[in-house]
Amino acid sequence: MRLTHPMLSSPIHWRENEIPVLVIEHPKLFREMVFSLSAQADGEEGEFSLSLDYEPLDCGEHLYVLRDYFSLPLDDRKLQNRFQSLLQTVIREELPEESDALQKEICRYLEHVNRAVDYPLSFSGGEYILPLLKALKCQPVLDGKEPLEQLIQYLTLYSGLMKNPCFVLAEAHSYFSREELLQFYRIANYEKWRILLLEQRMSNPLPGEIFCLLDEGLCELRLDSSEKIR
Repeated sequence: MRLTHPMLSSPIHWRENEIPVLVIEHPKLFREMVFSLSAQADGEEGEFSLSLDYEPLDCGEHLYVLRDYFSLPLDDRKLQNRFQSLLQTVIREELPEESDALQKEICRYLEHVNRAVDYPLSFSGGEYILPLLKALKCQPVLDGKEPLEQLIQYLTLYSGLMKNPCFVLAEAHSYFSREELLQFYRIANYEKWRILLLEQRMSNPLPGEIFCLLDEGLCELRLDSSEKIR
């Protein structure tokens, strides 16, 4: 997968056991890129282009931008649609007998209600189980106690439900310690998540990080974690 932008001389690539880090020291450009990535993740137009095997990808379907690590949203329409599809698959393919028994029991219960009421009643037809689960607010949750644990759960959920996701983490170096990031990188590499860190300041490089730096004068420099910026 590759991410391109007119300000970058070459694309940002995702390779095995590497974490790309885009450092933008120019405050206005940093703000513009964060807002642009967020807008494109919501389906709007922008200057970033995402591709896989040289085939363009819709940023609105594949790009996810995280800026608040203490309140990770789960009300995303795409996620909810995929989760409902998962529930349908579970109900129909993994629990067919239980689902059929529950459907019949609900129908019998509605018949009892109809007989117990003095007035004619009508009920919607079709399957009752999914509407019941929706009424019970059956939805995924993040039950981790620490922000990093919740972030890992969040990415695990999205990676399991969404196709070819790409996650942009803004200012992660400001929120998490080096030890936390190293732990996160180990999991990200094992799970083969596509992670891009977007930072405003260059920090002491961690193993596996590959940097693209745009300084305040908009000069570009590329280096890996074994090199030092002079």
